[in-house]
Amino acid sequence: MRIFGRWVIASFLILFVSMGTYAYADQTIKIGLIGPMKFVPGEHILWGGTLAVEEINKAGGVTIKGKKYTLEVAKADSNEILSLPDAVSAMERLITSDKVDFLIGGFNSEPVLAMQEVMAEYKKIWLCPGSSHVKPCERLAENYEKYKYFFRCGPPNTVYAGRIVAHQLMMVIEKVREELGVKKPKVALFNEKGLWAEANIENAVKEVPKEEFEVVGQWAISRTASDVTAEMSAIKAAGAHIILDCVSGPAGIPMARTWGELKIPAALIGVDIPGMTLAHWQATNGMCNYEMTMQTIGRVEITEKTIPFYDKMVDKTKQNPTYIAVDAYDAVYVIKDAIERAGSLDTDAVLAALEKTDYRGAMGRIKFFPKNHEWPHDLVWGPGYVTWVDTQWRDGNLATVWPDGKARLGMKDLEGLRYKGTVDYRLPPWMIEYWKNKK
Repeated sequence: MRIFGRWVIASFLILFVSMGTYAYADQTIKIGLIGPMKFVPGEHILWGGTLAVEEINKAGGVTIKGKKYTLEVAKADSNEILSLPDAVSAMERLITSDKVDFLIGGFNSEPVLAMQEVMAEYKKIWLCPGSSHVKPCERLAENYEKYKYFFRCGPPNTVYAGRIVAHQLMMVIEKVREELGVKKPKVALFNEKGLWAEANIENAVKEVPKEEFEVVGQWAISRTASDVTAEMSAIKAAGAHIILDCVSGPAGIPMARTWGELKIPAALIGVDIPGMTLAHWQATNGMCNYEMTMQTIGRVEITEKTIPFYDKMVDKTKQNPTYIAVDAYDAVYVIKDAIERAGSLDTDAVLAALEKTDYRGAMGRIKFFPKNHEWPHDLVWGPGYVTWVDTQWRDGNLATVWPDGKARLGMKDLEGLRYKGTVDYRLPPWMIEYWKNKK
């Protein structure tokens, strides 16, 4: 009888523990954060996503019909800057081994297209904070049922990004005319080889009327290039006043460093993802001074959440948030918002809620285009939604210089849009001196 009693107690304890484990697991939502973790974009996906998870858990987690759920992070190194197969394998492991409920991440357009196939096979909701090419969302327009689990909660697509770069270019053209008296500035195009960069450059150039500037050449490099001295020297010899760049990989560091060391007398503008981080100043030995790049936010009042997020990121990591950090941060909150509105973790229910998203995040007002749009599930861009900004290096700090309150290139709704804390763009002093001495 005593043995029987012990058996009953032991059986009860095993049952209790197993039920407790199941109940705990049932109250956990696992977020998979995926990116090139050995590089800046991957680090920032992890930092931004993890910060949001920590904040949400501290505030009580996610509530579904009165029941509290805790968020948990699983991370994966996609290595997508160097290897497409690695990116596909990492995505599959997150889904099959780590058993994540939702995916946030992705950086380069080519690997993202391959990773979409994994997402579609497993029918897993994925918010992408990185890739900007239009193709991932065009796929939804072509085959919505297969690719509907994909949402771009990140950079404006290459059409919109091209428009932002075009406004940046036009702003600098105006400054060159005003300060140097050059009626038709010469522009050198400088980009890494890749879908997004080539598309951004092409879209930016065609947005600005041809009579406004002259293209003196285009230089394409590997995203991992370590020496661009020959390209920068050629650009100087071509007499460029402006270098319009699109670089996402580590090549952005030697690009800015060489430009500063050689004192190339041309404004360096466009998109330099390494140039978005405070670490860029040290990596270039301060040679990036006066370089300008677009990114999601600066330390300006886009919404009431922007500066608090920016400061938390700096306090926690000693780095400012790049575009992909705030995109990943807001993506976690967008998923939380959709789950709570759906009142369920059912994929179709959450997907339907995501399609109705209208969330005010650190980057701005977040909405997605509907499924009958040419870019379904793409991020809505423009004043009143997410606009992005341009930042310029000023003696070790990143100053926000655009939107500057002026309407250009037919976009009248940009008139008066200037976030509190924005300052005026400046040409590099050595550039001004060089061209004034040439007269």
